Amino acid sequence: GLGIRDDPVVHERDQAMEIFKETVEFENGRYIVQLPFRKSYNELSDNYSLAKQRFQGLWRRFGHDSELYQQYREIILDYSEQELLDRSFYVDDLISGGNEFEEALQTSRRAKYVMEAAGMDLRKWITNDTNLMEQWKKENFDVHPVHETVSLGANETKVLGLSWNSHEDYLTTDTKSVLEFVSLDKNTKRLILQAVGKIFDPLGLISPFTVRMKCLLQDLWKEEIQWDDPLPTHIEKEWKKWREELPHLGNSSTTVGISLRWLAP
Repeated sequence: GLGIRDDPVVHERDQAMEIFKETVEFENGRYIVQLPFRKSYNELSDNYSLAKQRFQGLWRRFGHDSELYQQYREIILDYSEQELLDRSFYVDDLISGGNEFEEALQTSRRAKYVMEAAGMDLRKWITNDTNLMEQWKKENFDVHPVHETVSLGANETKVLGLSWNSHEDYLTTDTKSVLEFVSLDKNTKRLILQAVGKIFDPLGLISPFTVRMKCLLQDLWKEEIQWDDPLPTHIEKEWKKWREELPHLGNSSTTVGISLRWLAP
């Protein structure tokens, strides 16, 4: 006999269209529809016991073949080092650290070794730990110059757009460019939006300060004024208050913590 079967792809497509027709809604100017999830699926089998047996067999082989174990260990360490570099590189800066001296030292040694093997040298190493810095000097790491006496701007290094004081271990936000920009004294929606965009705060350290301007921008949109129109009185008042507080933002700092950190630009 000749049997004819329905095309499963066509059948699933029809089911998806049926779900769309049954669930589609139009609410607040938007269409809402339920996703056509499959109701039946095959559960994946549990292969824990099989994986455990293979691991135990591999471990027994290592016990009888020390050379094989050493080769396996070197491959795992190589993968770990590559993962460290992939996770810790930002553009051309390597940023990492450790909770203990020995951990941070070994990690920095591995990073230096891997990069040198690729023909690239990590320079200007810097850390918040003086003992680690001294050990780097003994091992001929290209360390960043650190001042013994703390002065304004001394011992500060740029880390992802933030200033890191490695001597006292805190981060500060650079507001100089924003201060220069708002000094133009043009009270318009365009200037407020540009000023807010100039504040770089990837960690949200000053979000209690910046969120006020975001709320003010929402009020500006509700007023429906043009980009270069004068600000309404109540908004201009809030804008001037925010500008007056801006210089104090450069004096605020955030403590990073107690772990050993290092940076190799």
